[in-house]
Amino acid sequence: MKNPVEKEIYQLEIPVNLDVEAVVKWLRLGRTSARLEEAARELAKTARKIARPKAIYKISHSRIIDSTTVDIDGTIFTSKVLNKLLRNRDTVYPFIATVGKELEELPISPKDMMMNFALDGIKTVVLVNAVDYLAQYVREKNNIPKSALLNPGEVEDWRITEQKPLFSLFKDTESRIGVSLTSGGVMKPIKSRSGIVFPNDTGFLSCQICTQLKCPGRRAKYDPELQKQYLA
Repeated sequence: MKNPVEKEIYQLEIPVNLDVEAVVKWLRLGRTSARLEEAARELAKTARKIARPKAIYKISHSRIIDSTTVDIDGTIFTSKVLNKLLRNRDTVYPFIATVGKELEELPISPKDMMMNFALDGIKTVVLVNAVDYLAQYVREKNNIPKSALLNPGEVEDWRITEQKPLFSLFKDTESRIGVSLTSGGVMKPIKSRSGIVFPNDTGFLSCQICTQLKCPGRRAKYDPELQKQYLA
């Protein structure tokens, strides 16, 4: 059942925070070729100029139904982890963020594997920074001392297919920030992220229970014991 009360959707134009030298160092292209490293540096400078990351979010009401399901504004989500994280959390902040279409449209040949690798890394950094900015903005705007966030598909029991109900909390995401969701649950542009920001004073980081060990955006070491606790 959908909530009959229409809630305001807030939109953010996010400033680009891209440390070119730090990104180039992280890509490690210099080990391959100094020429490639310089090309990646120029690509990062271009990305910093043209990137237009955006986000939308709303202030929502959450209600625990049972041990595996949560109601958010009348939409049902299924996840033990999400359920445990949102207990005693009446107010939560669903969001969708994206690097924008500008970086997707950079004219790089599909055959240029190294430059596509570099661009993918640059877009990842822009997206991670954009989500960080959004989370900080939500905290400051709503007087939240500490928060955490979780994304569909990030942990074992909150599947990527849960992006569909999350998108249903918003209207016209493509016209608002240029993000659409395919029937298979993939966001376009691919470097986009959806999730829920929520108050949390335990220091929880989703990376602690995420098994994608080689994720470039990892913030904390994987903790299998903590994962067992959330999945119990």
